[in-house]
Amino acid sequence: MKNRAFTLIELLVVIAIIAILAAILFPVFAQAKMAAKKTVAVSNVKQLGLAIMMYQNDSDDTYPTGFGSTGWTGMDLWCQKVQPYVKNVNIFASPADNQGGQTPVIGSWAGIG
Repeated sequence: MKNRAFTLIELLVVIAIIAILAAILFPVFAQAKMAAKKTVAVSNVKQLGLAIMMYQNDSDDTYPTGFGSTGWTGMDLWCQKVQPYVKNVNIFASPADNQGGQTPVIGSWAGIG
């Protein structure tokens, strides 16, 4: 009775086929990831727009000013005024930025995060 096993050539062919398929699929996964980040960015912009609209409803239909003086505390930024109307401060940063899950930079210097 013969012992049937895979030859070295057969194993190398299978490994080469798997490597070729992986090389084809990696760019597809990267494109899907970027499409998901674009969708999150559009959602963040929508949430910021809704937060600004809620701010306007509460402040006599005026937009939040870009910079303003609040007396001794220094500058008052628009993101500080809109922040009570958002649930997550991460909407102030782009999901395409590679920050490793950190709070957006705007949160640290604006006193939000």
